[in-house]
Amino acid sequence: MNLNLNKKIFFSVISFFILIYTYFSYFKYNDKITYFNTDISYNSSQLIELLNNKGLVKDPNKNFNNSSCKLFNFYDISNNCNIFIQKYYNDDFLNYIKSLVNEKNLYFIDPIIEPLSFTMQLYTYNDFMSYHFDTNFSSGSRYSVLIPLYINQYNESYLTIKNDKKEEKIIDISLGNGIVYNGDKVYHKVSKQSIHGERITLIINLTTNKKYSLFGKILQKIRNYMLEYYTW
Repeated sequence: MNLNLNKKIFFSVISFFILIYTYFSYFKYNDKITYFNTDISYNSSQLIELLNNKGLVKDPNKNFNNSSCKLFNFYDISNNCNIFIQKYYNDDFLNYIKSLVNEKNLYFIDPIIEPLSFTMQLYTYNDFMSYHFDTNFSSGSRYSVLIPLYINQYNESYLTIKNDKKEEKIIDISLGNGIVYNGDKVYHKVSKQSIHGERITLIINLTTNKKYSLFGKILQKIRNYMLEYYTW
């Protein structure tokens, strides 16, 4: 009982500092979503099996009902389905995204610094992610790229954002398409998955400045600790 209370206190204190640090840049609604086309031909049933058997489980009982899904980080993807590293972790793709968002400087976030900078997520029955802004402790603006790799006919798991009037809007991304948006400016969630629904998404995080302040480095280490021990 005391252990659970201590965990809640720890989580609350860390969350408070993260919110204070990010307040001025995060709490500005921005619902701009840019779509693009991409070929995602791959064996989807193999991906589902890999994520089910080897993926990190985000446990809502540990992360205070913040999220639920199974995921691969950059190194899991590299070891199990490297085709996505080859296709999307390169200068050609980065330059393509630069042209879409009209940013001269845009960089991949180092997966050593941020383990979930290049990740794959599987949403099955009851999986979800609550409303949030993507954490960004670098010195630049953060862009998030989402590419659906598999969606079955029962899927009810959708990216959902709030616009500047705080109205909910479902972002429907069909297979063969992707989106890019300011992850640290767009307030978003993933809606709860249906009983037979399955959805796999590749998420690539980019920044306009890959440097970190000392405080940013500390907060990123805390964020990584919370992922490892609380699956948050």
